[in-house]
Amino acid sequence: MGTRVGFSRRDFLKVTAGSAVALGLAGCVAPVVTPAQAPVGEGAPAMQVDAIRVLVVGDPFQFALEKVVNAFTEKTGIAVNLESLSYDALNARLATSFVSGSSDADVVTVDQMWNSQYFDNQWIVALDDFIKADSETNLNDFIPEVLYSLNTWRGHIVTLPIAAYGQGVMYRTDVFDALGLPPPPKTGADAGAWTWDAYMDQIRQIDGQTMDGAQMYGTVICGSQPVPVVHMYSQLGASYGARWFKQFPESPWDFTPTINSPENVAGLTAYKDLYAMSPDEAINYVWFDAGTRFSQGDIGMFFWWTPYFYLVKNNGYMTGEKSTIIDHYDVGMLPHAEGRDPLVSLGGWSLGIPSSTAKKQAAWEFIKWATGAEAQKQMALVPDYNYQFSDFARQSLYEDAEIREIYPYLDVQLELMRQGNGKIVRPPMPIYTSLEAVYGLNINQALSGSMSPEQALETTDTLFRNVLQGNFMLPYQFESYDDTLENTKRLISELAG
Repeated sequence: MGTRVGFSRRDFLKVTAGSAVALGLAGCVAPVVTPAQAPVGEGAPAMQVDAIRVLVVGDPFQFALEKVVNAFTEKTGIAVNLESLSYDALNARLATSFVSGSSDADVVTVDQMWNSQYFDNQWIVALDDFIKADSETNLNDFIPEVLYSLNTWRGHIVTLPIAAYGQGVMYRTDVFDALGLPPPPKTGADAGAWTWDAYMDQIRQIDGQTMDGAQMYGTVICGSQPVPVVHMYSQLGASYGARWFKQFPESPWDFTPTINSPENVAGLTAYKDLYAMSPDEAINYVWFDAGTRFSQGDIGMFFWWTPYFYLVKNNGYMTGEKSTIIDHYDVGMLPHAEGRDPLVSLGGWSLGIPSSTAKKQAAWEFIKWATGAEAQKQMALVPDYNYQFSDFARQSLYEDAEIREIYPYLDVQLELMRQGNGKIVRPPMPIYTSLEAVYGLNINQALSGSMSPEQALETTDTLFRNVLQGNFMLPYQFESYDDTLENTKRLISELAG
């Protein structure tokens, strides 16, 4: 347990803002307050509400949600004003609203990386009391690894998942057949020899081949900085054993950077090798660019977020036009590093309740509905865009025969979820976004050849220390929490009981 440091919140805000400007990271630093008084939601009696405002991000779940949201109104009588924003616009909009204390929305979409900032600053309320008072939540149906990675902070459930992502492999079945390559395994039990070395070897065999008149790239990577490249690279680095800090999320927290490690050098060297077998422009690819390039028919195999298991069926992002590879691709397990257990990055989007809203009970009703099994199944069955939603956080949906008929890869996806630990791969500590900006810039520099992997990680480590010290996180003197999967499972049991 840490001790409270002797400075005011106003002083802290001034310091964090100053360090952000000095590093060119203004707008990324998350002010921290002592978490002991962070609010817990109260299951207040239902009130008469005509409408609620819901802010969502422009990810695939938004398209499906828009198609079924009237079902919530029919069930509750509450109209929903749904507004969609881009990732950066949503983050900026929420931060501005929270800092000003204005009531901008009744339900907000939250990236797992924002949980610590939002909850420690009392910008969102915990959902514990709502869950305990509501027998319809069925908390035990959620995959524990998902709730742990996306939704818990300091022993509270602060959001619930509306779209949960793992990372897995997509590959061209016709290319593998033509070259006589063994397909990636579909279960962990068959993945003992499925290492990153084996993955790299297959990509080398594909790279430069001509298939149906197209010259093949072995793979495609996501290289755009600062944020997109961290999402893909951190998966590879973590598989190799790279960790960001000396000790987190286990207690006591010690944010001494360990980013410049032999394991991370090995991971970044491998990532640079993957870029050499990718399209040159991949260094500027954001999430959707990397994911949908596979649909163009000249990529052999790549790993990425599980929504691309269905997104690659389209010729471009959410176009509704079938891709040329729709009948010639499959998915498989993520590789692991030699001698290491599989470790999958978990991400996605969740819904939370701002402390500023006067409609907390109505907001909870919407969150319970939108993250519930019935609404999620309705979203999965929307036929638009070639059926484009299977990002389930609930176990029961993976077992649903009607859904499995449309999304045949769900067994693979579920196993990837169960191998996941989002708090190790991209640790959601209070100033994560500032560190991510530094990390992404330097990974990109390594890909471009401006720095060697060793130089990029040494620079990252130095800047990490500067940012952490400037934000009073090194040495860490606030309160720690033993944030383990086991403690999340105990919390689930307590709230579901």
